[in-house]
Amino acid sequence: MSAFAETKRAEIDGNLARFLEMLPGLLAAHKGRYVLMRRGAVVGYYDTALDAQIAGNQKFDDEIFSIQPVTDLAEELGCFAYAVDPRES
Repeated sequence: MSAFAETKRAEIDGNLARFLEMLPGLLAAHKGRYVLMRRGAVVGYYDTALDAQIAGNQKFDDEIFSIQPVTDLAEELGCFAYAVDPRES
């Protein structure tokens, strides 16, 4: 894994841990929105994941940030993975 990928993964993991700590309070005020985070701090709240992604790209040239939906269901939006079922190949 590259140094950049490791840095980004550490940022996402740290943000997720902090987000989960803050989630009960966030649900009351921001349920259904998306939170943009960097270095364990909330940068902003957005109506869509795309709006949060655009804001993160505009604010952070290094692209090191994460986005989480404010919901009581677990979901990670920080990394995208593509998987193929080998039986479908």
